[in-house]
Amino acid sequence: MASYPSLPMRKGSQEKWVDDLSADRAVNGSVRARAFFTAKKRTFIIRHLLNLTDRGTLETFYNANRLLVLTMTWPPDGVTYSCVFGRPPQYTHGSVLTEVEVELLQI
Repeated sequence: MASYPSLPMRKGSQEKWVDDLSADRAVNGSVRARAFFTAKKRTFIIRHLLNLTDRGTLETFYNANRLLVLTMTWPPDGVTYSCVFGRPPQYTHGSVLTEVEVELLQI
């Protein structure tokens, strides 16, 4: 299992919780909740500002692991998660640096 490259994460990176929790009210007003997932999962949106060399590192990693499970250590909590790519990296090119957005889905 490959580890996500250690590239600097930018402000604006996000962690989103995915949960199928659903609550409904019965005819008497009581609440009934249900969930089919055994646990909540996370979606990570990682933003980078990369030079040409680091962008090449990320592209090589993506091409080699785009369909595989990988590990990623999330800097805000220091926990390592098993993830897959949710979509290809998205690029916004500047004159020298490139803004990159990567979506990883916890398995």
